[in-house]
Amino acid sequence: MILKEQQQLKRIQKGDIASFEALFNRFYPGLCSYAKNLLGMKEIAEEVVQDVFYNIWKNRETIRIRYSVQSYLYRSAYNHSMMHLRKMRREHFMEDVSILEPELDAPDPSQLIQLDEVSELISQTLAYLPERTREIFRMNRHEGLKYREIAEKLSISEKTVEANMGKALKALRNSMEKYEQD
Repeated sequence: MILKEQQQLKRIQKGDIASFEALFNRFYPGLCSYAKNLLGMKEIAEEVVQDVFYNIWKNRETIRIRYSVQSYLYRSAYNHSMMHLRKMRREHFMEDVSILEPELDAPDPSQLIQLDEVSELISQTLAYLPERTREIFRMNRHEGLKYREIAEKLSISEKTVEANMGKALKALRNSMEKYEQD
């Protein structure tokens, strides 16, 4: 990384907004064009690039760039674009599947009661978990994010995500076993 970039990055890490704005103004147009080529839509490309810069500002104190800032920004734009495409595919797939699902008969009242009990049990079990573990579980099971994506969003290791998911799933298994015994 050239000396000028290193100095600018150090100023950004200390919270210098002017340095951050200079970085933004220098790279934003090119990154938007690059992301638009990947995504095909200007508005979404701009959102993705804004997310890249938001993450840099949010994580400015801990961000480590080994090579050039430009390479880092373009790699980040690529990664965010791919995450957005995967999310769009997942949502589109779920819409397609719901169209194909057959109409089901009304559930038996006892099934509804059991479903409510299990839902309540899950909510109670998750409430006793640490906040970070709950957040990781929600991101994986409700938002459909992969461990790697969660790790990137929370700035933690993939192993930490895996360990927290293991804790959550173990707690849920234990609760379900107790429920089934009753």
